[in-house]
Amino acid sequence: MAWLTNKSKSALPRNLLRPLEPGDCVPEPLEPGDCVPEDLPVHRVEVIEQLAAELPAVSDALRYRDNFARLLPGRIEEVAVEIRSGNEQAAVTALLSLSVGSRMVGAPRLEYVVGRCLADVRSGRRTDSLPALTREAERFLTHVAETVSAEAHPRDAGRHRPDS
Repeated sequence: MAWLTNKSKSALPRNLLRPLEPGDCVPEPLEPGDCVPEDLPVHRVEVIEQLAAELPAVSDALRYRDNFARLLPGRIEEVAVEIRSGNEQAAVTALLSLSVGSRMVGAPRLEYVVGRCLADVRSGRRTDSLPALTREAERFLTHVAETVSAEAHPRDAGRHRPDS
């Protein structure tokens, strides 16, 4: 799990938006609560349990979740690059893929923000949801890291309950 412990390699980029140019509309900043409903959990374990029931082994579902998490920083960067470059079709494709993956691993907060970004891109607005997308991706990665740690050390699992 080196990708989770090595922050310098796996950290999501902070500056996903291109610099403002003269004539750009400066939107009101979004507060975290304005963007994502607080009642949405970071992770719904029952989704992974359902996936595990449909696959030959539970380990297959956990591997899918872990692969999604491992690839998430690069996928967020891809979305940001496509949005910055104005490649709407590529941005939509990347966001749709991210939306499906988020749903399959049970990441409703991340899926919600991906939907906001998708709506922004499709409407031709410069997306203001990218910082929230980064924030929710980081929350999901932290949650997965804590879950993996609890799975690896089950006797310690009751001591630290991940924030959902």
